[in-house]
Amino acid sequence: MTDQVTRRQVNFAYLSDQRITQAFSGEWKVVKTPVWVQYTRGSGDVFDLSLRAVRGNADFQALTQPSLTGEIVIAWKSKENGQSGQTSWPVSLNMYQVSGTTAPHQTSGPDARSETWTPPAAQSSTQDYIVTYKTRAARDTGVLAYTRQALRAAPSVLSIQVSAAPPADPLGARSAMVHGLSQADVGATRRDPDVLSVEPNAELHLQSNEMSPLQAPLEPSDQYYPNQWAMRLLGYPAVWRDMATTPYQHPVVVAVLDTGVRYDHPDLAGVLLRGVDGAIDLIPREKSDDDNGVDSDPTDPSFLGRTMGSHGTHVAGIIAARWGTFTPPCAGCSSSGVVGASYTAPVKILPIRIIDATGTTTIAETVNGIRYAAGLPITVGGSTFTNSTPAQILNLSLGSLMSAETAAPLCDAIAEVRKKGVLAFVAAGNFGTSTVNYPAGCPDAVAVASVTLSKSGAPEHSSFSSAYPQVQLSAPGGAGSSSAAFNGSLLNGTPFPDDIMSTNWDYSKNLPNYSGMSGTSQATPQVAALAALMLSKGVTTNAEDTLARLDATATDLGQPGRDNQFGYGMIDPVAALGAPAISAHEGIQVYADDGHTYGALMNGNTFVSYLPEGSYTLVYGTDTNGNSTYGEKGEAHTAKRFVLGLENPDVKLGFLNH
Repeated sequence: MTDQVTRRQVNFAYLSDQRITQAFSGEWKVVKTPVWVQYTRGSGDVFDLSLRAVRGNADFQALTQPSLTGEIVIAWKSKENGQSGQTSWPVSLNMYQVSGTTAPHQTSGPDARSETWTPPAAQSSTQDYIVTYKTRAARDTGVLAYTRQALRAAPSVLSIQVSAAPPADPLGARSAMVHGLSQADVGATRRDPDVLSVEPNAELHLQSNEMSPLQAPLEPSDQYYPNQWAMRLLGYPAVWRDMATTPYQHPVVVAVLDTGVRYDHPDLAGVLLRGVDGAIDLIPREKSDDDNGVDSDPTDPSFLGRTMGSHGTHVAGIIAARWGTFTPPCAGCSSSGVVGASYTAPVKILPIRIIDATGTTTIAETVNGIRYAAGLPITVGGSTFTNSTPAQILNLSLGSLMSAETAAPLCDAIAEVRKKGVLAFVAAGNFGTSTVNYPAGCPDAVAVASVTLSKSGAPEHSSFSSAYPQVQLSAPGGAGSSSAAFNGSLLNGTPFPDDIMSTNWDYSKNLPNYSGMSGTSQATPQVAALAALMLSKGVTTNAEDTLARLDATATDLGQPGRDNQFGYGMIDPVAALGAPAISAHEGIQVYADDGHTYGALMNGNTFVSYLPEGSYTLVYGTDTNGNSTYGEKGEAHTAKRFVLGLENPDVKLGFLNH
């Protein structure tokens, strides 16, 4: 028998592991496998290959099929006879699946029933007509003539019953309603020189369409808004519609403790507080990269050779970039840019510069920034500073891995401002681990994790986002990978990745620009912005109420209840602000406990979803805020828990109703 790697069919079925061995003397290697097959080589001189199927690695198209197929290609060279070649193994794998039926909406009650409207029968050749005359006098003469004609046609006057309709009635100023005209009478009447028209007494019917309770979404026309998928995922078109009809009148200040900002960015004109209002640069002279140390100008500086963009400018734009057009700062520059969440609400940004151009700060600078932002006095270099415009909201898109002991001054500062009624929203960290990041891990901080878009277009945990018990809320922060582009938008003709688009600065050209960035740094201002809007509208009035409402209205993702990846869930601005419904779609999403999200295939009222092994929550519900996420707080829904695996490969949920 020829010494070679033999051809075979590899069928995992519902299993996840296969081991293939055979007698073979020579060299061999795996040239190709499907993305959902991993392999390891055994030791020794024989052919020994262990295969593992990872259903979660399948691409989105494959996840719409009950089974996956592909091929494994082995290249080999025989030591025995010197022959060589490639052997292809067809490989298949069954997906686990869940299915069911969405039951029709059912109600009961003795005072309600279904009625069928029956269209009227075709009109006969003898009809009622409306005759319109040139004058009222001609109309009266005509009515009298029809009456006399009817009397002459009757066998006797007594045969005309009192209840019978008269042959003609005056109608309006010049018309008469004439009953029972034959087609010959119609022709004769139309030839009368005093008659303008003879028309059937046409019927009007009920129009069954009622006024829709849905309001139209309000979306801006700014150039890069189509790339701002996070705004739509959070339902802001419904929130902005609410702002157009409901006063958001209470002024709110959000302190952005970051790298500073670019006051000369036209998309931030009018929303950035300046030094006279309390803005400050707290980087000491010995560390300064703007040559002047602590002062009232928190501009993110430009210097020779700088290439990094302005992180603080990016964060500020997520909260409050202006709507509408402006004079473009250069030929080819945008004249409208992006939009921030705040729209017409009186939300202002207080820039506090504590991070230098390399992206570095210290505990001392951060502590001073936190206390100063809340209106507490601080001392730097022997001088005392007090903020004249204390903020109600702090945004700290920063952090580091350190011990709780090292972070104690940070936690003390956040606890101190919390007692003053100030909420500090802090990035949970981009380490993708369960290690606590500080100051997000401080007891009084509000740690914010990141979500991005799944292959089905629904929110799921960002792989880079740190997950630990102190995580309290989550918000769109992007995918952190240029290969993820599930938002469907294009930028310069190519798919725009699932980054957060916002204002930035091009230091090489010294001009404003726009860029997509990913991180919990981008998720945190989404939550800070919503908290500011809640205070501005007046749905909450203090820090504790605001945080409680954020938690209570968040969309629960992943495992039911609070978990380390999402906290209480992804913020829901529409529910938190009580914005109006702008859609009434229904759909299904499947949330895995590991943070991934999947969709379902619908065929009429039946559904099926092909999934990897794992524990899941299936939600069937409505989408009233137009964000394609079904069954959020305030939206009708039902949820079902189930587990898929070798012992439960095909789960049938039966009828679902909400």
